[in-house]
Amino acid sequence: MLILISGCSGSGKNTVINHLLTRNKNLNYLKSCTSREKEERDSGNSQYIHLSKEDFEEKIKNNEFFEYEEIHGNYYGLLNQSIERIISGDNFIKDIGVLGQKNITNRLKNKIKIVSIFLDVPKQELINRLKLRGEKNIDKRMERFEFESAHRPNYNLIIQNNDLEKTIQIIENLLNKNDN
Repeated sequence: MLILISGCSGSGKNTVINHLLTRNKNLNYLKSCTSREKEERDSGNSQYIHLSKEDFEEKIKNNEFFEYEEIHGNYYGLLNQSIERIISGDNFIKDIGVLGQKNITNRLKNKIKIVSIFLDVPKQELINRLKLRGEKNIDKRMERFEFESAHRPNYNLIIQNNDLEKTIQIIENLLNKNDN
């Protein structure tokens, strides 16, 4: 199974994923590439393969990406070789933009089980969360709010992420159903 998690900046995607990975040893994180600068939260076991913008664009030219998207001036993409790991039958989780979710779902829906989840949070709560985490450019992050929110109907499940434990429990229930 592949679980795709999307939501606006500040919706809690990485927090939810990190908790799920800690609590579920049968769940693996599917790394993607990014051209963005490494941040403090990327230290340690990064969820990204960091590439320069030039290297990323070279891989695009060489058709090495299964899908990619430009978000906030940076590229994010999933390499073709990563898809082989998904099809192997293990459980994977991935945070992904709304266009990436649509691309992966359309291209893999007949090959593997995909559950796509949109983490929804009211706009003002997102702004508060971004302020709390010290986000420097909240306006830039919020520019995509309407665009991303408009894609909610493309998801199997929309979770109001105002209770972390409840959100994790919903997703763990999906995992347990798949394992049985």
